[in-house]
Order: sequence, then structure tokens, then C-alpha cells
Amino acid sequence: MSSKLPSTIVPGLVNIPGRNVEVQRLTEDLLAQDREENHCFFNTRGFHNHLSHHLLAAYDMGAQAKLIQEIFDREQSVQRPAIKPPADFTEAKICETNFTQYLGDENYYSAFLTFFSDQIASKGVPETLERFVFDPQFNITGVSMLSRFLSGAMHPWIQTGYGAEFGSDAMIAQGLALASVHAPLMPDFFDFASPGAASELVASSVVDRVHGGGQSLFQILRQVYDSDVMKPVMPYDPNALLTARRIALLQDGRPEEMRRLCDLWWPASPREQSLGLDKKVEELFWVSTLLLAGTGKPDRKPRLDFFLMHVLNATLFLPSLLKMIPTDASKVKLLRGLLPVVLMFIMVRGRPRVNPELIMSYTAMPRPPNGDEATSHPSLPPNYAGYGNPQDPALYNPWHSIMDSVLYAPDAHTLKAIRALYYAARHYGHKSADQIPGLFTEEGNKESLPGIGVIDGSIFVRAAGVVMNTLGWVSHGEPAGNWDGSGLGWEDAWNGSD
Repeated sequence: MSSKLPSTIVPGLVNIPGRNVEVQRLTEDLLAQDREENHCFFNTRGFHNHLSHHLLAAYDMGAQAKLIQEIFDREQSVQRPAIKPPADFTEAKICETNFTQYLGDENYYSAFLTFFSDQIASKGVPETLERFVFDPQFNITGVSMLSRFLSGAMHPWIQTGYGAEFGSDAMIAQGLALASVHAPLMPDFFDFASPGAASELVASSVVDRVHGGGQSLFQILRQVYDSDVMKPVMPYDPNALLTARRIALLQDGRPEEMRRLCDLWWPASPREQSLGLDKKVEELFWVSTLLLAGTGKPDRKPRLDFFLMHVLNATLFLPSLLKMIPTDASKVKLLRGLLPVVLMFIMVRGRPRVNPELIMSYTAMPRPPNGDEATSHPSLPPNYAGYGNPQDPALYNPWHSIMDSVLYAPDAHTLKAIRALYYAARHYGHKSADQIPGLFTEEGNKESLPGIGVIDGSIFVRAAGVVMNTLGWVSHGEPAGNWDGSGLGWEDAWNGSD
């Protein structure tokens, strides 16, 4: 199926030491087995196969071979076998001339995987991405490849992102095949094929500039909260399907308002757009962390929304994807496609509001249950000669406990979220409020979002502590917890809960 592409992988973004010859070879072999034997959905309801994600996240965070194998064995047992194309698939294989005929049909996932493996083997990853994700020809109505790439809670993006991060062309082929069997996400909303939309960068008519640089993501989020048009979609119903809410979202003036808000993120100058991408990636790490861990209620048990978690997890792959995409126009297009998806998730989850004081109320020194200093260092010898006292709370680094325990979490999303927060903490955790891009407006130094000036780089470890406390410090005997699916933005979702 994908034998033309090598199975080798390289270290990831976190790269905790632990990789050796045995771990390397085993991980590569198991990734190849998953790719060759399993379907992209592990059931007929379209639930995604996360096996390769879990393996690579654990590999990147220092898991040893025995744990890698156990993760594979447990998750392999619930996978669906790869599906052969239907009997009436008379073509020898999918090619550019019949490509569109089979889009959106999971029965042709294996055929798409072969197609993209061949494309990458002959043309390389950058050219294949440019052609089949960003080219206007593949974004006309009915094809909409970039829209498909963003669909399915961004799983095609995430699968491709793993390939970009770990240097696996075979996984990138999987990501593109996965995109091909998804339905387009909000196809009427995105326009990446029309002149001036797909082949050009943002038009210079965008309004509400801040010194020509566009508005910050914090400012845009404030307008989402303040807008009468962007009110929560439909009355609260805990059983409402996400698809129904997404359809309702694209009514009553919301598409126009969403386009206006998304355009505010971009400067008028095409050159400024491409030069400011690193800043936008950083903004997404801050905002996605706040959306995940700062949208609960004071004095209530924290809730971590399942879909907002995917925004954080997808953000981690932006640095790797942007390095692999060859043109500035396509890099901008990728980010231009992401922001509407973020706004969509905010809306279909009931427009949960970020509470900066709430996230800063969580401890910056999260510990496992009964995780006092004596647990890690039960005694000190009389002749102890080291610096400091390991039992002193002031000397505790919470990341060591977090990274050690989360390796054993049974849900891949838990490990993935902690990995994203660790990366963010390593890059931005040292920053004070005045160093965070977009936290304050450039005119008058006012807060972009009410109360946002209290946050700093500690939000990443605070959020990691909330993830561990909610999903469980399983290596310390806690049961595994659950992500929240209540639609926590609606007040009614909190009725009768602790």
C-alpha cells in the first residue's frame, strides 16, 4: 500500500531522552503495521484511529519499548481492518483524472493512501501538499481539499502534522488520504478557489487595523463574546448532534460575522502576513490553552471540553507544517483556514468565556495525589551532601511528575494535550503579561480581553495540572477521568452539577 515510502522517523518537538535502537525500530515497525493493516476509522461511526498518534506521542516523551508495545497491543485490538475498495471499483487505482469521483467515501481510504504514497514518492511532500491541499483546482466546489483537511475535529491536519513533525512521508500520505475520505467542513464558508481568495493573500480592504498589523487573537475573541450575532447556536440540548449545531451556525448572519472577525487577524500587506506567522502561532498556543483550561466556573469542578482540547492539540503541529509548506501564500492559507474552525468550536460549545482569574487560580505547582516531598524523597541520609533539600516545596518542578505520570494515561488525547502544553511552556512559559503578543492593545495599552492582564507563562503548567487532576494521575492510583461533552458554554450545562 505505502511500501514505496520509508518507515523511518526522526525525533519530535519534545524529544525527552529515552530513544534507543530497540525503541526506534519497534515504533517504526508498529507504525508500519498500523498503516498496512488498519482502517482510518476504528468503527462505522467515523471515530478516528488514534493508534499512531498515541505511539508517537509516547515515543517523543521517552516511553520505553515495553510500554510502546503495550499501547499498540491494547489499541490494536479494537481497530477495524483495512477495507478493500468495493467490487465495482473497476479502475486500476485512483489517479488525478478520477480523484474527485471517490472523495468522501471511507471505502476508498486504502486506494487514496496508495495514490498519495505514489505522489509523494515521485514528487516529494512539499509539491504534493501544494498540489492537493492548496491548489485552487482542488478547492473548487465539490472537491474542497483544504476544507476536508480541516474537518473531522482536525484529524487529517493532526495526522499530517505528525508526519511533518517526525519526518514520516508515509504518515503524511495517511493524513492526505484521511482528508480525502472526510466530507468538507463548512464548504460554503470557505472559498479557496476563487481569484483573490485561493491564489491571493488577504485583500487590502480588511478594516479595523492596528498599526497595519491586524488585530490580535485576544481582540477577536473579545468581539466574539460581545457580538449579538455570535450568540450560542440553538437552545441548550445535551443530546444535540455537533453536525446539527454546525449547520445552525451557518445561519442568521453568523457566516458574514465570522468572515469579518477572521479577516481582522490579518494585515493588509501580503509581506506582513507571511512575516507575522510565528506570532500568530504563539497567539494560538495562548488562546487554545485558555479555551481549554480557563472556561470553567469558579468554585466548580473543572471541565475540559473535548473539542476545545483538539484546538490545542492541533496547534502543536503548526510549527512543523509551516516548515514543510513551500510557499508563503499557502502558509497563510493554512492559518486562514484554521481560525474559522476555532470560532466554530467556540460557538457549537455554547460560546464558553475565558476567565483569566480562574486559570490563574489553579496551582502552578500541581502534584500527584499524596505527592508531597516525602513521597519522592522518603528520607535523607545523615551524611547528605547535596545542594538544597529535595523535600523543600520551593525546589519542586511539577513537570517531572507530570511527564512521568502521563505516559501511562489510557487515553491518547491526555498525553497529546500534555505534550502540547509542555512545548508551549518550554517556548513561552518564561513570559510576563507585557511580553505576550496581543494581550494589550497598542493604543492606550488596554487589555485586549477583560481581565487578561493577570495571566503569564505559568498558565501552561497550571493547565497541565488541571488536565492531570481531571483525566487522572493513573500511575498514582487515580482512575482515568473523562473529557467534557456537556457544552460547557451554556449555563444550563452546569445545572445540578458540582
